[in-house]
Amino acid sequence: MIKINKFLFLFVLIGLYGCEDFLEVKEVGKTSIPTYFSDLDGIRSAVPGAYSSVYDYYDTEFYLYPQVAGDLLNLVTTAEGVKMVDQYNYTSEPGQEASGVGHIWSNAFLALANTNNILKYQPELLSIYPDNESELEQIKAQALFLRALIHFDLVRTYAQNYSYTQDAAHPGIPLLLSLPGADDNIGRSDVGQVYDQILADLIEAENIFDNVGMASSQNLPYFASDIAVKALLSRVYLYMEDWEASRKYAQLVLSEIELTPRSAYVDMFRTLQPGREAIFVLNGTERNSDVQRFYSIAGPAAYASEKLESMFTDTLDVRLELLTQGLGDCNLATLKYSRPEVEETSYGSDLFVIRGSEIVLNLAEASANLNQLEEAKTALKTIQSRAYGRPSDSISIDADSQAELLDIIALERAKELCFEGHRLFDITRRHKDLIRSSQTTSSVERIDYPSNLFVLPIPLSEMNTNDNMIQNEGY
Repeated sequence: MIKINKFLFLFVLIGLYGCEDFLEVKEVGKTSIPTYFSDLDGIRSAVPGAYSSVYDYYDTEFYLYPQVAGDLLNLVTTAEGVKMVDQYNYTSEPGQEASGVGHIWSNAFLALANTNNILKYQPELLSIYPDNESELEQIKAQALFLRALIHFDLVRTYAQNYSYTQDAAHPGIPLLLSLPGADDNIGRSDVGQVYDQILADLIEAENIFDNVGMASSQNLPYFASDIAVKALLSRVYLYMEDWEASRKYAQLVLSEIELTPRSAYVDMFRTLQPGREAIFVLNGTERNSDVQRFYSIAGPAAYASEKLESMFTDTLDVRLELLTQGLGDCNLATLKYSRPEVEETSYGSDLFVIRGSEIVLNLAEASANLNQLEEAKTALKTIQSRAYGRPSDSISIDADSQAELLDIIALERAKELCFEGHRLFDITRRHKDLIRSSQTTSSVERIDYPSNLFVLPIPLSEMNTNDNMIQNEGY
């Protein structure tokens, strides 16, 4: 992305428009970014454009990558045009510009540029329109949340996990806090520095929301909100192994939301109602979703691995209702991206980024690592109670040690969040080996931690045009 500065002006302007007109912008060359942001209408319309550009990189490859590179699905590698085969077989190369390696990088940095433009011009508009301070501060908070999320996604994809080195001083990603000039060659910041910036953006956004509140529309999960900020902080601190902070933010979130009940669990994924536990969702309106096509039950490109199937030992588990035999196939496909009463041409898949179940599991994992085993078990029982349709006080968790309990939490996390863009990151942040079932359709059945293969290479064109860029080891 940083290599294409001379083209970025055009792309950023396209990205500023709302979802319906995202690819239908006309006469882009007749305006400029400062002119576009010269009034409230400009920055107001930039906000849905920013969300739209985040959806783009999630839907093309990012949301699929940690699942395909994980151990919970089998890819139909023989089908024509199936995406992510190289990431599935761990044969990614820097020159793969037109697939996951290049697309995640370029599309995510484009989304970052769109977000940074909002943050750049918001202070000037605030001075011109002081009566709109609350609205403009809410816009700033949303942009800060998105910038933190994008940096977090990039550092998880192109850099080793936070605790890969003791001081997190290993190479991260370029920190992009403003639109770079044509001659700027931005190098990689340390992973620790990237996480520091992520936290700074989220804490500033939290403070803004605390001070000015949220617009009524932000009660919807399709907008960044105070709850979304706190939820992402819980996740980021979990990745950093700051158990106290992750636990604190998980508790704050769970004090304000409820989980979707068992009776509505399947509908949370299969209707247009995101469910009461939805915290942040990327909206699929007017989208032709790649994720939806990838998991389509009419001909899924991927289905549940034998390892995932073996995790479901209780036939009453409501999550099993989201696995079904594909048409003409005995393999189990996910129903999380199939809405039976919705035309795919008019509504693509909503993509859950954060939901309450993850936060409950964050609380369980953080508490277990703090040796608060009973608190961890209580949180875990919340997930199991809904899944099995039994009262929490009737559930017994057979774990006498911290290690045993953490294994059970990891198992529940796999079942609850499967196909939702978490799996590889959950494996690597816990320093675990990747172990697929012996029936995997991949050429790779096992990769021991640590491994250079657990991160994607920096795209070749970036390496060729940016003298300050350092390639990941092994590529």
